[in-house]
Amino acid sequence: MENANAHTHGESRQRSLEQQRAKHAWEKVSQFKRQQPEKQKEMRSLASSAPASIQSNGLGQTLAFWRAKNEVHHRELYNALSDWLKTQIKQIGNGDALDWIIKNASSQEYRYATAEAMAYLNWYKRFAEAELEESKS
Repeated sequence: MENANAHTHGESRQRSLEQQRAKHAWEKVSQFKRQQPEKQKEMRSLASSAPASIQSNGLGQTLAFWRAKNEVHHRELYNALSDWLKTQIKQIGNGDALDWIIKNASSQEYRYATAEAMAYLNWYKRFAEAELEESKS
């Protein structure tokens, strides 16, 4: 019976983490929709491609690209993901996620940050696709 409790505890901890990711992503997408209604199509498109960008280019490269772009949707997605990573990776502290990746992250921490970013962005993408306007193509 003890083993079953440990298994259930692990599942509930994982479910709780998924709920936290979902809540954070929902709040960020909703906030963007309220504050930048004219940029919904751009954010929806960026959020849709974000996981694939990280898979093909890497987390550091993708974050650097978003940070370098002087567009509100890139900056807001960068800030949302960076904010989430700070809650999950204590070593970042109050710093910048990209700076931490470049200067301090071990390869194991980088892999963890990438996995966490992908899990978070799956929620962000889902909510962006559900809530933000679609571009008419």
